[in-house]
Amino acid sequence: MVLRKGLARDRDINKDLSLWNPLFLQMYFSINAVKRFFLNLPESELDIYDFGCGQKPYETFCKNKNYYGIDIDKSNFRADIFADITNVPVESEVADVAVSFFVLEHVSEPKLVLKEKNRILKKGGILFMLVPLYWEEHESPNDFFRYTRYGLEKMLKETGFENIEIKEINSTSSIIGLHLARLFNNKLTRFSVPLINMLFLFFQKREFLMQEKGKMITNVMTYSVKCYK
Repeated sequence: MVLRKGLARDRDINKDLSLWNPLFLQMYFSINAVKRFFLNLPESELDIYDFGCGQKPYETFCKNKNYYGIDIDKSNFRADIFADITNVPVESEVADVAVSFFVLEHVSEPKLVLKEKNRILKKGGILFMLVPLYWEEHESPNDFFRYTRYGLEKMLKETGFENIEIKEINSTSSIIGLHLARLFNNKLTRFSVPLINMLFLFFQKREFLMQEKGKMITNVMTYSVKCYK
């Protein structure tokens, strides 16, 4: 195992959540889903492993927890363990929590990653992920999949997880608003980006109120996934 600590730039969550950010409608709901998950964990000391950690932007929500970032990129000074996330060099059943954020679409064999998460989790350990159903191709050529709730549930069951909870965290209004915000994010019309974000944030929240009344949402941008070993 290669274990490394060092200094690196941190992603600025405040900028992610700025109404001037053309990706606001993705970041707002993603960050809030992650924050809710971490803040609802037990207050006791826990070992959390972040698969494909990048700059570990959400570690800030994990006070009094042991947070280990796994990344294949040896130039990433925020990572603690350098490894392919299908084969992490740690013992079995060491993790209380395994997480990943927009990573599963970038691996060619996602079931191997889920099996590895299951292997390192203690019995009763928690898996939490954010995964896209709708997003453009990115990080070429390492962009392989988009996931429906049914595909996710099938893979999770096949890799040993139970009590699976899959939730939509943003949908049609976010998709439309995000495209408009990006379209208007130029020198001449950038002043309209906050207005677009505020308007479609309102529409998205209205969509979820309708969902609470029994309306099924199928045009989903992002799912949050929570399940147990």
